[in-house]
Amino acid sequence: MSEDVALYRSFLKRLPLTLVAAMVIWLALRPVLDTSVAAAAQLLTRSFEYPRVTRLVVDDHQAKVHRTDFRTDSGIPAIPMTEKHFNTIVLLALYLALPKPLSRRQLERLFMGWCILFLTQSLNVYFHVKCLYALSLGEWSVEHYSDLARDFYGFWRYFTDLPGRFSFPFLIWLGFNWNLVSRLIGPGSVDGDGPSPPTDGQRRKRKRG
Repeated sequence: MSEDVALYRSFLKRLPLTLVAAMVIWLALRPVLDTSVAAAAQLLTRSFEYPRVTRLVVDDHQAKVHRTDFRTDSGIPAIPMTEKHFNTIVLLALYLALPKPLSRRQLERLFMGWCILFLTQSLNVYFHVKCLYALSLGEWSVEHYSDLARDFYGFWRYFTDLPGRFSFPFLIWLGFNWNLVSRLIGPGSVDGDGPSPPTDGQRRKRKRG
């Protein structure tokens, strides 16, 4: 059995266990992720608005969107936070399934990858807030946001919601671990149990026969 095939089989055996471990870690960090992702999205939102009126208040795994210029009797929209950062489970499971996941090198890669994933999660919430302002507030939205702005925020909310949310963990994992992942997805991983090519001695015997 080649080294690449052994790596492939080890990865597949470890993946179900690391998926469970990643889920446990995510559940433990869920309140922290709710607050930190919402805080980063609030910072992004307030950085590009004047006056700075947006506040994201996390309650029961939801980010409630408050504006100081809303009427007191206005409804308070909320953004579910669980669906914004559950893809952390995927990233953790993939990293932990690789060889030596607790080595310094892999932990550094995990930290950098997680930071990038965190940024994408915060951007996802940011675009949800902007779409709320641009599309869901009736005449106020029409007055303050152009058609181009509505299309812009709508596209990026869709992108970070569906293709982005599910692909970002895999792309980050691939980008930081290509030297290992390329061996997992290479031809040896698929054909490892097939017959090996004949040696020179075997070829000579066949010719004599």
